[in-house]
Amino acid sequence: MWLITVIPRVFQFLFAIIVLGLSVSLAKGQVIGSVPATTGYGSFTGGLGILAAIVGFAALLTDFLEGIISWAIDGLACVAFLAGGIAFAVGLRGTDCSDINTTWNNAILSGGCDANGCDYFGGDIDHIEQTVKSRCTSAKADAAFMFLGFIFCMFVIAGSMFFSQNKRNRSGAVV
Repeated sequence: MWLITVIPRVFQFLFAIIVLGLSVSLAKGQVIGSVPATTGYGSFTGGLGILAAIVGFAALLTDFLEGIISWAIDGLACVAFLAGGIAFAVGLRGTDCSDINTTWNNAILSGGCDANGCDYFGGDIDHIEQTVKSRCTSAKADAAFMFLGFIFCMFVIAGSMFFSQNKRNRSGAVV
């Protein structure tokens, strides 16, 4: 029964690390202007997911965090993963990573550069296309891992509630 919460919790932790890493990587690639809010929110989501997983692991070992506290943090992480995934999906709508025409004007992908070009990317059109294509692939993966994080957060909450209810039923039985 314990594995019902541990396995999804491990995946929640891994996906949160991936989301944080991809979002930070996209933020570091912002060469002009400030980082788009979507990318910053992705970093927040990854960090919150890591925190929720750590609290969840601690809740498996202590009765103090088990129940409403871990459910509330997992619920918050669940909503954050879903909102982040939707924000990235909306921000990336209509982009085709292999078509520079659909990616260059996207604020998440262009790194702050505009239609006039960007000296930071070196001016070589092939290098620019490869950089933007790489950022596009990372952003789409970030969105996918946020949705996966949401799904596993749901599994974690359901498993935790089931495990908690089952634990209460066993402790209340008369022997």
